[in-house]
Amino acid sequence: MRAGLGKWELTPPMGVELAGYGYYLGRCAQSVRDPLFARALALETDELRALIISCDLLGLSREVCQDVFTYAETLGYAPENVLILSIHTHTGPCIKYHEGCGFVNEDYVATVAPAICRAIDAAVADLDEVVTLEKIFVPFEGEHIYNRTIENGPVDRIVRGFAFQRRSAAPIAAVSAACHGVFRGRSTAVSADFAGEINRLMAARGMDSIYLNGLCGDIDPSLQDDGLLDSFAQLVADTFDHAKSVLPMTLQGGCLPFTLKLTPVTTEDIHQAAALAVSRAGGKDMPAARVALTWEREMTEKFSALRDEESITVKFLLLGGVPVIALPFEGFTQIGMDIRRLCGREDALVLGCAEELLGYLPTRDDIARGTYAALESTFLYKRLPVVPGEAERLGEETGIALERILS
Repeated sequence: MRAGLGKWELTPPMGVELAGYGYYLGRCAQSVRDPLFARALALETDELRALIISCDLLGLSREVCQDVFTYAETLGYAPENVLILSIHTHTGPCIKYHEGCGFVNEDYVATVAPAICRAIDAAVADLDEVVTLEKIFVPFEGEHIYNRTIENGPVDRIVRGFAFQRRSAAPIAAVSAACHGVFRGRSTAVSADFAGEINRLMAARGMDSIYLNGLCGDIDPSLQDDGLLDSFAQLVADTFDHAKSVLPMTLQGGCLPFTLKLTPVTTEDIHQAAALAVSRAGGKDMPAARVALTWEREMTEKFSALRDEESITVKFLLLGGVPVIALPFEGFTQIGMDIRRLCGREDALVLGCAEELLGYLPTRDDIARGTYAALESTFLYKRLPVVPGEAERLGEETGIALERILS
């Protein structure tokens, strides 16, 4: 096995609007607390060449990802073996427009795919023989994070990842936990949030690193506080001091097709959903109502083109036999737990915000409560709600398919 780590800066120019934290805030970048990067991990064996890419952004667009796939393929990395992820920081720019949550700067967006490709180039140039592949699987304690959708709901308190000890180059750390990138709050300073601090701490340990965010749709920091961010990042970085399990240096990859069922709607359903949102917001002049009314208009205009099914792809790698799974959603903790249980691998990295970010994938109980993730978030992502139970079905089918592959 050979492995290489490369990065390229993604920091936007000042004045670009930062994504998230409410509607039509005009929260524009005024300074840089820490720069944003695209990081690429290149992996090669005699059987397979693969890339894992992590971008210090809220999410990506289909167009950016397609440009990256096209370039990677010229280097011998097939698209089905290229995982592109975002850390989901809320102190970075939008790449595709989410209604009210950050306007897109097209000039900046035009630089993103080329920057990711330069990170790939750097990773390929850094390829070196792996002498030992080690697994990180360390439980942690503390009140740094919590389930924001269910009181005392599930929280994944495990740091997972890999350490690549290389013959001639610096070791590489691939590290994963699960939390929304919102420790910085409504700051106007560009930041990769806690993921950036984790990568900084790993660099201080002499390790090149890439952070891979888990399913963070229902997980927030317990407090938006720089001290808590530093403490959480230190906790994650310290897991690399624990004893590690040595893995075989094997690499496999694949894709799992899935047909996502969306809620069938009539034009009357669309009008009623918007009216309910306006009522909840307190009137049509409120920001949340404006988002809903924009969704109503656009859904009505393209009503004849709306479909109640959507084809998606779940990509995976098996690194030393450990699954690394990428879902294009802000997924919920329970789905990751289901996938690990069904495939029989508690050490599996189940990652969110892959490729074009499609929004939340709420669980059945979350939809029943009519929460933000279940309904309101579909307005800003300009999508139809999913059918209740689709998150659970995706977890079940993914877990069972992986179990078959692993066996």
